[in-house]
Amino acid sequence: MRERNPLPAACGRICTHPCETKCRRNSTDAPIAIAWLKRFLGDNFSREPGITVTERYPEKIAIIGAGPAGLAAANDLALLGYSCTIFESNPTPGGMLRMGVPTYRLPRASIDNDVNVIKKLGVEIRYNATFGADITFDSLKKDGFSVVFLGVGLLESRTLNIEGMQLDGVLKGTSFLNEVNTTGNARIGRHVLVIGGGAVAMDCARTALRLKPNKVSVACLESRKEMPTTDFEIEEAIHEGTVLHNSVGPKRILGKDGKVTGLEVLKVKHVFDEQKRFNPAFYEGSESIIEADTIILAIGQASNLTFLSGQEGIQIARGGTIVANPTTLSTSVPGIYAGGDIVLGRGTMTESMAQGKKAAIAIHNTLRNTTLKDEKWADKPAVPDVAASKIALIKKEQKQDMPTMPVDKRLTNFDEVELGFSLNVAVREAQRCMNCGAGARVDDNLCVGCLTCVRVCPFEVPKIAKGSTTAYIDGDCQSCGLCIVECPAKAISFKTPLEDCGKDVLEAVFQEKFVHGIKPFIVNFYCQYGAYKEEKEGATDDLLVFHFRRVGVLGLGKVDPSLYLRAFELGAHGVLVTACRGETCHFCEEQEWIERRANFTRRLLSGLGMDSRRFQTHFVSSQNGKEILEIAFNMVEELRTI
Repeated sequence: MRERNPLPAACGRICTHPCETKCRRNSTDAPIAIAWLKRFLGDNFSREPGITVTERYPEKIAIIGAGPAGLAAANDLALLGYSCTIFESNPTPGGMLRMGVPTYRLPRASIDNDVNVIKKLGVEIRYNATFGADITFDSLKKDGFSVVFLGVGLLESRTLNIEGMQLDGVLKGTSFLNEVNTTGNARIGRHVLVIGGGAVAMDCARTALRLKPNKVSVACLESRKEMPTTDFEIEEAIHEGTVLHNSVGPKRILGKDGKVTGLEVLKVKHVFDEQKRFNPAFYEGSESIIEADTIILAIGQASNLTFLSGQEGIQIARGGTIVANPTTLSTSVPGIYAGGDIVLGRGTMTESMAQGKKAAIAIHNTLRNTTLKDEKWADKPAVPDVAASKIALIKKEQKQDMPTMPVDKRLTNFDEVELGFSLNVAVREAQRCMNCGAGARVDDNLCVGCLTCVRVCPFEVPKIAKGSTTAYIDGDCQSCGLCIVECPAKAISFKTPLEDCGKDVLEAVFQEKFVHGIKPFIVNFYCQYGAYKEEKEGATDDLLVFHFRRVGVLGLGKVDPSLYLRAFELGAHGVLVTACRGETCHFCEEQEWIERRANFTRRLLSGLGMDSRRFQTHFVSSQNGKEILEIAFNMVEELRTI
């Protein structure tokens, strides 16, 4: 995961997860919780990079800003072999991740853990270094930096050109969030009103609630459906006690004795015109008043480009953003690149990271006069939608819910609200994946067009094109493995090397030191899809370590009978196959084929004069727990009598 995402723990918490809208599970039940799984991995497996840098180049790269764009650029440039130094005006890394995102959504330890992995790649971060004051383009050039990447972000809040902006009690959203994130507090009144309908507005509202005012409201131009943030963020704000005022626009801020007393609003006719441009219109005479003694402006962010004074030639867009090539992120000045919100205007964390990564590749290609073609850096092709005829054949599986802190506890502190997945829950959620884009392929040189694959596939995937004599398998394949085992010509194989179907694990079992002295010794082939049903982890493995070794396979339909025979050949006294019952099986119709192959294996063993009790098949509701233990202990006792 880290090959493409340098901030997995942070991304897994605040990403708007657009990838999940593309997940093909949407057609069946609910998408895989991709963001939450990234968080799980980032929290538990990012202590070391696990990546080595093989090339070393002489050029030094200066990166301005330790936000998502700057960190992503530094990460990838370091992996490519460049010496990178990030200059950050704050005393800590993260940019708006740290200054703007509340700790109840993104604990600071998660940012630090991600950044520490980047630093271990050799990236240096110099804090309290403000560009335009402590460092300049000229000073960087004198210090030997060949390239500069600007990832300074949008640090200012936009304001409104309405009456009452000067009143005491009017706050800017980013300043308010930064103050609370830095000090844990801010001066607000008893009735807080947030103006805005985006993610920052929801953050301001939920943060204000934790400072214990009497009431927190949000007023925005958009209707509930038009609000420019995720439904989840809006629902969480409402769940915690925020009151929404949709389809109203600010006319003026009301005050008395220099202090805010409320906001006069108008009803909105429309937010966007017929050309889909932002162009709000209001109903005349529709004024109403929302009482408030604190008003927080969260209507967008603006740039501060004063650091560019003295640097001629960098093109600036009308909205105050830097103009950069959308592919290379190069600016109008050679050797200066820019990315993130300072280019996007308003983007997400993932969009900013993507720009940092694009810039890194472009910088490398320019400095080395090459075109990077390494597969891991390439854009991945989109996977087509599941064919409508296949949807009914795919088993529905419940998406795992994210455990959260109860509302009555969360509003008393700034602790993280989402508690994260346990190992069992994370694996269960990951196992809902349909292996899109993986699956199997047919070798045309071996295929004889016998139609066996067409007959056995429960998902009706293999086909023979008109006029052809060989089969083909499209992107709907879910890697159940039935066709691979049943193909008489052995013309079908998995696309991914990860699908070894248990062969490597089995061989490794008999390389253990003491295995050959255990009597009876049993190999248990089990379905990994059913291995995480129990909350207690490792129950079977802990109790059966002496007589048993387990060989897990993602679906026992992938196992050829020859593998069962191989276990006996290597020295097993017994083989136990524990498959999932039909109603719990991840793949449909697999049980029938497991039974067929088990019967075939028994006939072979019988022909060799072996007792049939040495090979047993059981269909179970879970691959861990008491059910397995009973079967296992009974088999041990039976084998002792043989």
